[in-house]
Amino acid sequence: MTADVSAWKQAGRLHVWRYAEARRGWHGWQWSADPAGARSLRNLFDRMLGGEPCHRTLRLAALTDAVLCVPGVRYAVAEHCAKLRVDYRPGRTELQLEPDGDLLALTVGDRRLRRLTAALAQVEVGEGDFGIAASDLRRADPWMFWWMPGIDYRSGK
Repeated sequence: MTADVSAWKQAGRLHVWRYAEARRGWHGWQWSADPAGARSLRNLFDRMLGGEPCHRTLRLAALTDAVLCVPGVRYAVAEHCAKLRVDYRPGRTELQLEPDGDLLALTVGDRRLRRLTAALAQVEVGEGDFGIAASDLRRADPWMFWWMPGIDYRSGK
């Protein structure tokens, strides 16, 4: 399984950010990807699922005004990093994203990895404006998912 993870190659664009001073409901992480980016990250997660602890680091695309306009809010961006490190820990029950300089560290286990993969499958086909729980805590901020602007999802381009 680790060899499969090592052989994975990133494709497409992926954005992950968080707003500064956002009101309740907008505190959590925001995700957007083009179809190739969503499919690529799902492929990485599929390679990780059920395997040994492992990690991969990938690049995050620069945020654009067009991407930020999709959610329809006007908050300043608090955090956006250039890289995402996916740290897979099979027994982990919560999703965690922590900025560390220019790196965003995602820690995930089997349970939440399935939900994250399902969310990316929806984004891949142009769905958005939905969230997933990062933990079982009732007051935890959801992670929101958005479609990529400028994509004709009927043709996949």
